[in-house]
Amino acid sequence: MKITMFRFIVPFAVTALLVASCTNSGQHFVYTGRIDVDTITVSSQASGVIDSLTVQEGDAVHKGDTLGRINTDRLQAQKKQQEAQLVGLDVRGSVARSQIEQAQVELKFARETLDKTEKVLTQGGATQQRRDELSIQAKVNQANLAALQSNYKLIAAQEDELRAGMDLTDITIRDAQIVSPIDGVVLDKFHYQGELAAVGTPLLSIADLSMLTVEIYIPLSKLGSVTIGKTATVTADGVEQSFRGTVTWISSQAGVYP
Repeated sequence: MKITMFRFIVPFAVTALLVASCTNSGQHFVYTGRIDVDTITVSSQASGVIDSLTVQEGDAVHKGDTLGRINTDRLQAQKKQQEAQLVGLDVRGSVARSQIEQAQVELKFARETLDKTEKVLTQGGATQQRRDELSIQAKVNQANLAALQSNYKLIAAQEDELRAGMDLTDITIRDAQIVSPIDGVVLDKFHYQGELAAVGTPLLSIADLSMLTVEIYIPLSKLGSVTIGKTATVTADGVEQSFRGTVTWISSQAGVYP
């Protein structure tokens, strides 16, 4: 029998074989369909041993709930090491700033002495040799100051790099928390406490069962009774309550329904 298919969204919280009833001009048609649900796989964002995975299949979870944790002992130790390195860089930076200040004072003094010497040189109050010696000393002080400033910039760059590394460590520690991305129900649990997980390892699958997609197959002769936006009544085996859904899609091709 040639049939086509349409899809509609039903607010529903039970997974079961469905029977849909569509109404058109007072006529009722009953057909069998199937439920589809969008499933989200929650994967590990960090590598390590699973410290905890507290939820079980069938548990209801909410968006933002912590569902488990990957061990972060190595990351915590790494963070402490980085913090110690940062203290060391802060000390080096403080010393470098003091050296720069001292070098600036020495350069200023050398330049002032050179200026005074050049002023009295023509009056015989100083020798050319003394003037040349002071000029060389000023140049040495200038080079020393430049070297100290370059060293300070290097320390600052190392500190920026270390802080960026610490930010990455914090992100990795945060990612070790396994968090639910949606409100839903745990359908599958793939791993357990004590197992080793790599980045990308599937841990759980979660689905929002409050809104399901139902696919119904109907004969082509009844296709005219179905339009986008039309409502349909859905019932499930073993559930007394019926539910209303809205048609959101109609297949453009017919097929053969077994």
